[in-house]
Amino acid sequence: MISIYDTVIIGIYLLFLASMGWVFRRFSKGSNDYFAGGFRMAWWMLGGSSFISNFSCWLFTGAANIAYTYGILIFGFFAIDILGFVVSYAWFAPRFRQLRLVTAMDAIRLRFGRVNEQFFTWLYFASSLGIAAVWMVSLSVILSSAFNFPPTQVIGITGAVVVFIALLGGNWAVVASDFIQLLVLLSVTIVASVLTLVKVGGPSAFLAQIPAGHWQFFHPAGSVPYDWLYLVTGLISASYMKNNITYAAKYIAAKDGRDARRSSLIPLLGYVVMPFIWFIPPLAAFTLVPDLREHSLMRIPGEAAYIAVVLKVLPSGLIGLMIAGMFSATIASMDVALNKNAGFFVKNFYQPLLRPGAKDRELVFAGEIATVVFGVLITGLALAMVSASKVSLFDAFLYMNAYLGVPLSIPMFLGMLVKNVPRWAGWATTLFGMLTTAFCYLFVPTAAGRALLEPVLGSSIYPYLISNKFVITHLVGVPLTMLFFFATRLFHRPLPDGAYERSTEEFFRRMATPVDFEKEVGGDNTPAQARILGIIACIYGGFITCLLLIPNPPIGRVGIGACALFLWSVGAALLVYARRGGRPAKTDLTRC
Repeated sequence: MISIYDTVIIGIYLLFLASMGWVFRRFSKGSNDYFAGGFRMAWWMLGGSSFISNFSCWLFTGAANIAYTYGILIFGFFAIDILGFVVSYAWFAPRFRQLRLVTAMDAIRLRFGRVNEQFFTWLYFASSLGIAAVWMVSLSVILSSAFNFPPTQVIGITGAVVVFIALLGGNWAVVASDFIQLLVLLSVTIVASVLTLVKVGGPSAFLAQIPAGHWQFFHPAGSVPYDWLYLVTGLISASYMKNNITYAAKYIAAKDGRDARRSSLIPLLGYVVMPFIWFIPPLAAFTLVPDLREHSLMRIPGEAAYIAVVLKVLPSGLIGLMIAGMFSATIASMDVALNKNAGFFVKNFYQPLLRPGAKDRELVFAGEIATVVFGVLITGLALAMVSASKVSLFDAFLYMNAYLGVPLSIPMFLGMLVKNVPRWAGWATTLFGMLTTAFCYLFVPTAAGRALLEPVLGSSIYPYLISNKFVITHLVGVPLTMLFFFATRLFHRPLPDGAYERSTEEFFRRMATPVDFEKEVGGDNTPAQARILGIIACIYGGFITCLLLIPNPPIGRVGIGACALFLWSVGAALLVYARRGGRPAKTDLTRC
């Protein structure tokens, strides 16, 4: 159980995160800075934010349960992420930046028109709010079950910190805090895995204690919910889920296409390496917590596998840092969603429809109000889900993906590749995809669905579709939705005024034209970014160094020292980089 030291560390860490909004508040001088970082963000900072915002505390609960229950099968899900970022690096990342837009919805308007802009703006609100709520519930479940923290308080505190960060500093504070949070998360999870291996008896003993069935990567069709067919068909999603127009927001703030491409390397390499470290604790639970299923307070015991192990191996102080790391992963995912949603609301609804002549200061103020409102909505939805949900956290994420993520992503992906489709192809394809998912998930399992489909599909295929719902998404929903989009080409006719065709041509022209940063943006402040983040990393490294004063066994102090050294090293490297890059630009950031 956590000590008073850990509790104090958690409190200090939350204050530290909240301060990031204050530090970067003067760096946002206008709406472009507030929503898109002024198109000047360093690639390494943007890549770090992209990496940590791509997962959440769900990694340590839902994903840990898959590792504990099925073993190396979990790496199949990360192979999908890896392939997605490979495609980003190879083609999409620079082209997203080259669209030269403030929000992803600006790109949708340019590609498909204003009706699609409004349709996808509001649909994305629903999708992102739901996913952010699942992330927040993941955090509340694990902290309330493992540490007896009231789930409502966890959700409330998390929501308040996230809103404060995104509210004061906008996109600058969001991305910068994500970068620091990533450093903390990487250091503490690496140390936790090393100490787990030491506790088990070394790498050989760790590998020997994993059950034989957990070494099976591809499972026969129908034997588990995530069989070989799910993984193979899931590879298709790697392209469209990570590389559709709505994902452009992760690259818009880069200086140019080259930096956007380089930023994708951080999550790409992160997913190649880190899963092998992250899932050591849950796979060691068979030895270190053999009675997990009998004594876990969680409704799904496997979701406690990670935290149950680290509680046994981490010393006082590092347990608090681990909880801080879980806060980090969840907060990083949510603050990006908040900032994106605020940008969509202001730039794609408020300004064009309600206040076309609004001045820049009014747009920033509207973004601040939207940030608070979306934060309240996410918090309220999470509070409702934590008391009513009967679905595992892993499956909750997959359900959100099936009902909203896939139908939304497919037309936004194909729209970047296929030119001659009618302007209604975007929203019509999404509605078709949502109806297809509803048919597969709600109608197929019913008696009427059985009577209709079993004679056609047979007595072996029909039961498989019932027991493996998520395979239906890849095997049925995705192909049909893609076919629908391509079929709309049959109805494409040039409009008399030619406005849609000219807009489409402009979309593809911009996408193919490299950005000249000095001519189009200018004012490179990369040294200033490195300087301030280097100082912050060193400050936090110093704070972790102070934890060596906590009474702990020698190995515990070695672990704390390793975490501190990691932060010190990165901070020092950033400061050296800033010094060699020349004097920091004269911005408000240097006076913070």
